[in-house]
Amino acid sequence: MRTLQAVFSALTILFGFMGLAKIVSYDISMPLMFLFLGLAFLTNAKKCYDEGTKRDAAILLGLAVFIGAVTAYKMFFQMR
Repeated sequence: MRTLQAVFSALTILFGFMGLAKIVSYDISMPLMFLFLGLAFLTNAKKCYDEGTKRDAAILLGLAVFIGAVTAYKMFFQMR
């Protein structure tokens, strides 16, 4: 689980940097950054759930769902 957290966090930072440095267009880098951020939150929620802090796991799960929903809405309904 720890390796997944590190991979998703590194990919979040990488795509954020690539968008800010204009290596990749914002239209491509920002949704990918938010996707990996949501996946990082999911792995953190799983870790919290396994450790017994179910309230923290629920908060992180809610954040992951919110980020995923906003990203999906932005990608499918506002990119015309």
